[in-house]
Amino acid sequence: MRRFFFDPSTRSGDRVQLSEEESRHISKVLRLKVGDSIELLDGLGGMYQAVIAAVGRQVEVHLEGLVAREAGVGKPLWVWQGILKGEKMDTVVQKCTELGVTGLIPFQSSRCQGKLDASRVRKKHERWQRIGLAACKQCLRLQTINIDMVATYAEALGKRSDDDTILRLLFWEEEKTTHLRDIGDINQADSIALMLGPEGGFSTEEVGQARLLGWRTVSLGERILRAETATISAVSIVQFLAGNV
Repeated sequence: MRRFFFDPSTRSGDRVQLSEEESRHISKVLRLKVGDSIELLDGLGGMYQAVIAAVGRQVEVHLEGLVAREAGVGKPLWVWQGILKGEKMDTVVQKCTELGVTGLIPFQSSRCQGKLDASRVRKKHERWQRIGLAACKQCLRLQTINIDMVATYAEALGKRSDDDTILRLLFWEEEKTTHLRDIGDINQADSIALMLGPEGGFSTEEVGQARLLGWRTVSLGERILRAETATISAVSIVQFLAGNV
């Protein structure tokens, strides 16, 4: 069954208007017609059986009923990610979605390669949202990943800084004392935040700023990993240790 997302705010009773992008996919790519059955996801954990009622620039559908509701799976896990080059960031968005990450906070730090102007930031954010939605459909995840707009490093540090219930772990290649396996309270944490840097890692000054706000520096081990591999590995291991499986 084909799956599409809709904005719950567009719902009027049992009628829903889909976005132009989803409508284009239905009418131009898949060539679905009035009367065809589809499944709709509201991004909040609900999945509906629906029938196409009208095809046009914006497809209108009729909701026939709720068929599934995704319960919250384990502890919330957020990922703070330094901007990576090219398709590496796309990979991180896709895999974090598949691995059940609650939210992604992309940031620009001192060692990120290249600078992003407002226009490029907006376009990249829109692209990441599309990748996240596509990954949700592919892996049958009903609740969408929340992807923040790109922030400066200082702005990123300020996000959720007043929440004392979060276990904050910053992965740093120069951490030689504390390994991820040494963090024994992952399973007991109410929620978890992971911070990973860009290809060039973090500066000593940036690590110091994070530590002042409660971030604990940890190592993934002696192997040298690509930046995107480090993120996927860290998320996978922490999700397992947290019981989010």
